This record gives sequence, C-alpha cells and structure tokens, in this order.
Amino acid sequence: MAILFYDASIISPMILALSLLASLGCLFGLARRRQHCRPLTPWRLPVIGNLHQLTSLPHRGLYYLSQKYGPLMLVYFGSTPYFVISSGDLAREVTKTHDYNFSNRWKTSASRLLFTGSDDLIFSPNSHFWRQARKLCVNELLSTKRVQSFYYIIEEEVAELLATIRFSCQDGGSAIELGGLFLGLANNIVCRAVLGQKCTDGGNGDGTLGELVKQANELLTAFTFGEFFPFLSWLDNLTGFNKKGIQTSQALHVFLERVIDEHEIHPAASHADRKDFVQIITELQKNDMSGLQFTRDNIKAILLDMFLAGTDTSASSMEWTMAELAKHPTIMKRVQDEVRSIVGEEHKITEHHINRMEYLHCVVKESLRLHAPFIIGRQTFTDLTIGGFKIPANSNVLINSWAIHREPLIWDRPLEFLPERFLDRSSDYKGQDHYYIPFGQGRRSCPGAHFAVSEIEYALANLLFWFNWELPEGMAAEELDMSETVAQVSHKKLPLRLVPVPKAV
Repeated sequence: MAILFYDASIISPMILALSLLASLGCLFGLARRRQHCRPLTPWRLPVIGNLHQLTSLPHRGLYYLSQKYGPLMLVYFGSTPYFVISSGDLAREVTKTHDYNFSNRWKTSASRLLFTGSDDLIFSPNSHFWRQARKLCVNELLSTKRVQSFYYIIEEEVAELLATIRFSCQDGGSAIELGGLFLGLANNIVCRAVLGQKCTDGGNGDGTLGELVKQANELLTAFTFGEFFPFLSWLDNLTGFNKKGIQTSQALHVFLERVIDEHEIHPAASHADRKDFVQIITELQKNDMSGLQFTRDNIKAILLDMFLAGTDTSASSMEWTMAELAKHPTIMKRVQDEVRSIVGEEHKITEHHINRMEYLHCVVKESLRLHAPFIIGRQTFTDLTIGGFKIPANSNVLINSWAIHREPLIWDRPLEFLPERFLDRSSDYKGQDHYYIPFGQGRRSCPGAHFAVSEIEYALANLLFWFNWELPEGMAAEELDMSETVAQVSHKKLPLRLVPVPKAV
C-alpha cells in the first residue's frame, strides 16, 4: 500500500520558529482568497504553509480542514502544493474517470535514498517499467493462484504463533502484547513468500531484515526539509536523515543481493506451486518471459516493495481488529461463535472454512474501514478538471481515505464499529465501491490486497477458535485505549495487551 505521509508532531517547534523569523514583516498583509477555478485554500502562514494545521495526526487534520473548505481543497506543505480529496465521489473521478491521467506518483526524499539508481513499483511514475513491473506482480507474484500456493506458509506460520501463545498461557492468566507477535508473523510470512526464508529476528529487531525494514518504514514517514522546503534540503544532512537513509539502503541491498546470489548458485528444488518471488522473477528473466529485462537493482527494488507494503500493514490491521473485538465483547462472541460452529470438531482450520465465515469477513472489512492506511498519493500527467476545479499538470494529489470512510451520508453511524453494515453491502477490496478503498483504487491500487486479507483472516480465525480473549485484570472494555499514532500505517498508540485463555477441549 502506497501511503505517503509523515509524522507531523515534530514540526511545531522547529518549523513554526522558522516561519515566524522569515515572515513577521508580511504576516498581517496576507489575505485569504480563492483563485479563479481553483479550490479553496485554508489560511496559511508564510514559509510553512498549512503544516501547522495538521496536528500530530495529519489525516485527521486534513479531515477537519475539509469540513470547512470542502471535499477538494488546495493546501501547502511548506512551499509544495497538494490537492486534497475527501469524498468518494471525487475520488471516483480521480481513480476511475481520469485514472490514467492521475496515475503518476512523485518520489519522496526517503524513496530516492532507498531506491537509489533504480525504479520500484510503489514510487515510480507511470512508465513502461512501472507498467511491466505491475503486470509482473498482478499476473505472476500476487495472482489469486499464486496466493493460494502460499497458503501453506500462512498455515505454518500461524501454527507457530499459536504455539507461542499456548506456551505463554503456562504463566497462568498473564497478558501478552499482540502487536509484536503480529509483526513477527507478518515478517515471516512475507519473507518466506518473497525470499524463501524466515526473517531471523522475527521482527523484533537485531540488525537483520526485520529491523532493516522497520528502519526503512521509519524513513518513509520521517519529516524532511527537502520534501517541503527544497531550498533547505541541505539541512537533511545535519539532522542525520540522509546518512541513515544511505546506510539503511546499503544494508538492504547487500542483504537482497546475497539472497539473489544464493538462489542463482543453489537453485532450490521445489514444487512448481511453491516457488518464492526470487525464483519466479529469476526464472522469468532467464527464459525471457517477463516482457522486460529487469536489472538487478530493479529486482531488489521490487522485492523491497513487498516488505514495505506487506508487513507493517498486515500486522497493524490484525492488532486493530483484535482491539476492536476486545472493545466490543458482543461482536467478539458473535464472530467467535461463527468460527467455532463452522470448524466444529476439526483440529485444523482450512481456506475452505474461512470462505464460509461471512461475519468474519465483515469484521475485517469494518476494521479496515476504520483503520485503513489513510493517505493515498497520486500525481497528474495533464491539466484536468475535477469537481469543477482546475488541477494543473504535475500536481500532487492526496486522497484521504480516512475521511472517505467516514462520510456521514454514506455510512450510518460512521464512527462506530459495526461489522454488520457489510452483510448487505457489496464492498470488496478491489476498489469497485468508491466509498470503500482500504487498498486504493484504479491503476495504483495495491496488488497485494488478496494476500494481505488471506493472512489477516486466517490468523484471526485461529486466534478466535483456539482461545478466548480477556482484557487485563481490572480493565473494562470501555477503558481500552483506542488512540492512534502516525507511521507508514495507522498504529495503536498503546500496544494491545490481552489475556489468552485456551479453549476447553
């Protein structure tokens, strides 16, 4: 999932001071105005623009601004203008009616460092390379058939997660922190599917792949001067951002280079339906079947994309879903009853079981509605008109899915966790419902949606089947903190701790 935002909490003391020093002489001469055929722009400060209005949660700050300035507004982050879309109807114009002309994407400061000298899938513009790389992902790496071939990995890794939780139950009623377990699960599933091996650190961070991916995600959400104040980009050297980006990029490329070399020197003898991504790509390259000769750097960049888009997002979604269920015990019981009635006396949950769990599907959809990655970036090829307003070529566009998922005219009681709303709603993860876009829409939608949902649903079904879940002693459901923090995706601010109670056999 291409989520393009950063942690705004650090800008206030540093950037506000810069703005005041640079603009005291002209501050009171500014007047709010609407340019001809341009969206409304919130009142802004010189130099920093509207950055001070984002608060520490940019998706919420943009939502509140849109309530006053409309579902299409023009904001300035530093000197860089962004058109912000906060309604499903306008999002449909962007991702359906004018999808091709909005299918570009700009490179961020972090992406330039992480993908030095190569194009990748997430941040590359709409080019011949990008179209062929996306075709490779959709048709070969993340097709429905391929995801089914990875299901044994999901089953094996979830089985290890269950064993870990059972072992923790020996302490007799102790709460466990689920976020770290979910991240380790997601890291290992993606690592095995992509590279054919586990993440040795389980996502906990000891300098190996899981920690490097964590560092890369932190870079992608870090505030940089060069992003919003190009004339001050040299300050990113002083803050250490550029140094950290270069070191992380080099370490990732060395790791991935070694893995590709190992695959070429010692090709694994595996079933045709159990190949990892490296095997698939290298075989396509060798047989000239991809339609494009990827460079070694291209291959490493595509592999890195899989980790950036497929680990933190899935782990966060599982944690949020379990938090919502703990917050709403009646819903927890309903979905648990469904899972247990479908599985019955069998001792292993299968994909066939999952396909029959309609209410579980609704629970996951509702969790993704409330806690989906929230800012989706696009860039225009040509001058366009959206909602009656002109948007020039090469404009940056942000689609605030957090706001779209809370439109009161579309969603009944939009702030509440109500899975049953999806029982009679034909929303899927393919972006056909332009009011429900947790994985984006159109050409830039996430090709790994099916893989992510398969992993999330299978893990949750097993947790609900094998364990009852309780809040730590003395805590009531209404006391569970559901505040969030900004990272590459929406995270719980406080880690979720629940007490697992093994199901009576």
